[in-house]
Amino acid sequence: MTVVVGAHPQNPSLSILARRQAAVAALRERGLTFFVYGAGSQTIPLIQAGVLHLAGTGATPPILAKAAGLSTAVFAVGEPRPERGGLLVAEDSAITSLADLKGRGIGLMPVSWHTQFLAAELDAAGLAWRDVRAAEILPATAKDAFLAGYLDAIVATEPLYSQIAAARPVRILAKPGEFFSNRTVFWGATEILRTRREAVRTLSEALIASDAATRADPEEAARLLDGVNGHSAAQWLPALTGRPWGLAAPGPDFLAEQQAHADLFARFGLIPHRLDVTDTVDPSHAPAA
Repeated sequence: MTVVVGAHPQNPSLSILARRQAAVAALRERGLTFFVYGAGSQTIPLIQAGVLHLAGTGATPPILAKAAGLSTAVFAVGEPRPERGGLLVAEDSAITSLADLKGRGIGLMPVSWHTQFLAAELDAAGLAWRDVRAAEILPATAKDAFLAGYLDAIVATEPLYSQIAAARPVRILAKPGEFFSNRTVFWGATEILRTRREAVRTLSEALIASDAATRADPEEAARLLDGVNGHSAAQWLPALTGRPWGLAAPGPDFLAEQQAHADLFARFGLIPHRLDVTDTVDPSHAPAA
């Protein structure tokens, strides 16, 4: 059985690896292949349908997958990601703090870490999810609505952030870091993690090597992404130079954050009930540094 790995534009590590022809050929010889698709929001249904076995996203989808009844686990994580951008408002907006977002519209990328980020920021500011009008909107549409002045705020990072900032001056109300670590996570079906351990290890090693190459030569990696998601190599470059690269096993700190945010999701009504997410983290695959 071939293990299918998902690669989408919101996960640069896998998107770049899936375009390194020599690495793809080597992985194919060891029983892994890539399915390249257009939006990370489709990762959960693709796993649910059995199309994907392993994938990479932000930290939120594994929580939502557990809430949907899927048996999946995170086998590797990246370092906390600083971002260019974050929760944006127009520079001339009357919104100057999180408290000013009460009753305001906020655009979020569907089924992404944006929900976890915003929930943590609202909670820290003493607000509930119902206090704002947060909605999942396709990024291009959310950008258009924000630039037209119809959407009060938007969560946007590179390369979308630069496009927005070039068209309209913005202020950043909050960015990931203090209340949400914003890690890239690599995860998949628990059955695959249990029965295809060598394939998981092989993918982890390939990702480590590819990430090291990207760190050493981000311009070459940006060229591999030229045209992906409608962005040029030049537009991708700031996103690649502004993020950490490499993998580690998911540690207790990551699990604690996931549990705290799953509890917050339940309290905010974003999932039906409280979850114990202990089984959504599997550190036993521990990739080499």
